[in-house]
Amino acid sequence: MKRVSAIVSILILFFSFSLFAQDDYSPQYMFSGQGKPSISGFGGPFVEFSGIQNEFAVSVGGGGAVLFNQTFYVGGYGEGLTTSHYRYDLEEVVDFPAPKIAFGHGGFWLGYIHNSYKAIHFSASAKIGWGTISLYDAYYNYEPKDYWAKDAVFVAIPQVEAEMNLTPWFKINLALGYRLVGGVDKSYIGQDGNLHQYYNSSDFNSPEGTISFLFGGFGK
Repeated sequence: MKRVSAIVSILILFFSFSLFAQDDYSPQYMFSGQGKPSISGFGGPFVEFSGIQNEFAVSVGGGGAVLFNQTFYVGGYGEGLTTSHYRYDLEEVVDFPAPKIAFGHGGFWLGYIHNSYKAIHFSASAKIGWGTISLYDAYYNYEPKDYWAKDAVFVAIPQVEAEMNLTPWFKINLALGYRLVGGVDKSYIGQDGNLHQYYNSSDFNSPEGTISFLFGGFGK
């Protein structure tokens, strides 16, 4: 609960800052003859660099969002782990010799872009989603139904970013953030008769950096 409260606090501060960071303080209305909102969209792939079990990890994903007034956006994302990470200490539990970690998640993508008209500008975002951690045999291509020790988890990734407008329809986003993984509680009874967890949150909580290639309507 403490992690969830911290995440909520970060999001409140994030959106409070975005409201007060506007250059134009004149009233704007959703339904009026003047100041009509600009609505466009964007999407694209991204690569995330982070850590899993204190090992360098790479995940690949993508997302898309609806963009309001070139400032706020709301959308969705999904990503999955591509590098190899093993749990050899669980060989006897899962009954195959090379238990490999699978980690994927997806959900909501919220963000604020400051001074989007500038060639280089700053932004902030939060990915909030759900996913699973599981194990599979590295030497055999299992179907998803054959994955072992599936653990449903909650994921939150707040980020600060720098963006480069390359064309009116393409930009590159460089982000730094921190991945928080909660709800990690899948357990088993060991040979000693005690209850043990398959995974630990600390093995998946990690600083992370992301490079995104975004395509969409970024003009005024």
